[in-house]
Amino acid sequence: MTGGVDWRAGNGARPETTGGTGARNRRAAIIETVRQQGAASVADLAARFSVTHQTIRRDLRELEEAGLLQKGFGAAFASPGVAQYGHGERLSTLSGVKRQLVHCLGEFLTPGATVFVGLGTTFDALHEVVAAHPDLLIATPNLSVANSCSMQTDATVYVYGGYIRSKDSAILTVAGDESRRRFKFDVAFIGASAIDEDGTVLEFDPLEVELAREVLNLSRQVVLVAHDEKFAKHAPHVVTSMANVDVLVTNKRPAFTSPDVLSKTRLVIPER
Repeated sequence: MTGGVDWRAGNGARPETTGGTGARNRRAAIIETVRQQGAASVADLAARFSVTHQTIRRDLRELEEAGLLQKGFGAAFASPGVAQYGHGERLSTLSGVKRQLVHCLGEFLTPGATVFVGLGTTFDALHEVVAAHPDLLIATPNLSVANSCSMQTDATVYVYGGYIRSKDSAILTVAGDESRRRFKFDVAFIGASAIDEDGTVLEFDPLEVELAREVLNLSRQVVLVAHDEKFAKHAPHVVTSMANVDVLVTNKRPAFTSPDVLSKTRLVIPER
């Protein structure tokens, strides 16, 4: 018999040993990918580097042991210190402006409404508004919102299942979870990591995007809450466009590339 045997996984990827220049280069690229995106799935990384899922899991385990990222079920997350923005940093950013924006949301709450509340520290003061509206059902992947609304209001609170991102209040839900389609929402309150000049709503973390997209399709009204520093920023993952947003609540009128970006969207700017 001549020649070697080329062992490959069923997807055609070649298993790889832990050492060598290739492994080191791949792990450096994994760290950079997670730093830029906030998270990356094992499947995406395996496809990108043409290796097996087992090889990627081994990479992630060694990178986690070195303190360079955090490994979850089927994904890698940025470790504290390399995350795009930590919870504490976001909480202290424009906290007064965020509270002012959230206090505009009362007009969208009706007795008995089913309400989705997205991720982000913008909604940390939402319980102050919810308390004045009876019989609400709040569904959220935001632990800060879940805690404050359950402890300080009479609302019924549903919390989505998944991973809790380290040093954060975000629950990152699992793909294929049927609970994502449990509710029809009267209103969905969402935030954004960035809003492009053309009105595209963006996030850094791809694991946040799938739930947000499903919720938008299950909502009668979509309200985007974002302070002015979110505009003209860039992030890699598309959630939706302003054309699919019914109401934009912000503290300054955004300068989009075209005036038509807001043609279907009501703009709410609180009085100072």
